[in-house]
Amino acid sequence: MERITKLARISVTRAWGFCGLAILMVMMGTASHPPYCFTFGALGCGITGLVMAWYGLTYHHRRRVEDTEVWMLLAPEDRPAKAVALPLIATAMRDELLEKAWYSARLCGLFLVLAAALQAVRLVLGPAG
Repeated sequence: MERITKLARISVTRAWGFCGLAILMVMMGTASHPPYCFTFGALGCGITGLVMAWYGLTYHHRRRVEDTEVWMLLAPEDRPAKAVALPLIATAMRDELLEKAWYSARLCGLFLVLAAALQAVRLVLGPAG
């Protein structure tokens, strides 16, 4: 079970990292206007969090354990029986996906606060400030 949990963490963190990289590139593209930069970052993190939460909540509906990335990463001699593997993998993936969705939601909130603060400063000081 520990090996399955570790592989699920690797799989989800890798996917989450690629989403983060895409969000970062959008944020860098709008860096000339900081409120937009953080607003787009919040939007990207919010969408990522929603997709990961939905995927985590529906992951147990998979029918074939052979289609999961964790199964493919397991060495053939480490693989449990298919009837046992599916609930183990689904539980590990659900936990990791929901954890990363929570992190994304928190990051979304932080970016929204930063965007609002920067916009407020911009309104008070003017566009050149």
